[in-house]
Amino acid sequence: MSDQQTGEGPTRCGYVALVGAPNAGKSTLLNQLVGAKIAIVTPKVQTTRTRVTAIAIEANSQIIFVDTPGIFKPSRRLEKAMVDAAWGGAEDADRIVLIIDAAKGITADVERIIAGLEKNGRRAHVILNKIDILKRDSLLALAQSLSERGIFDEIYMISALTGDGVADLRAALAEEMPEGPWLYPEDQLAIAPMRQLAAEVTREKL
Repeated sequence: MSDQQTGEGPTRCGYVALVGAPNAGKSTLLNQLVGAKIAIVTPKVQTTRTRVTAIAIEANSQIIFVDTPGIFKPSRRLEKAMVDAAWGGAEDADRIVLIIDAAKGITADVERIIAGLEKNGRRAHVILNKIDILKRDSLLALAQSLSERGIFDEIYMISALTGDGVADLRAALAEEMPEGPWLYPEDQLAIAPMRQLAAEVTREKL
């Protein structure tokens, strides 16, 4: 455990759950937020099958990110378990962040996630990802549509691939973490055995 401070003011520590439809860019964003390769990234859907937990330090804040499997309409037992795991990762988080592929917009999977948030009485931030491939007018229209849903506090526009907007997002989340001691050493980037991380990288290559 660490109570180290990197600046003035009290330390902060909290959990942020990253949720979204398959291939919204959650794993790519997680790697950008942490500054290291933690989650595997492939074009294949449903690559993230378990919760990947990674840790970022921003000023006095330790942010513990939970990258969940993509949420979609399950048709098989394994798929249902993956979706259940995704919602389980969001249940106790201090903040929920919904990542949306801006190029695809509000798909049926995104609608299911929004309905799940409403059902559980949870608010969230929205991240519009892949802004590097979408025109500004389309982005603003999508942001306005999401704002009208009434359950989103902030809407961030980023490119997880290039890192555009990620630093501002990390700084904003750091400010929202509750005051308290850090739960992990400053140099720890992930909460997983090295064997599991190695297995995940191997699976990505395959």
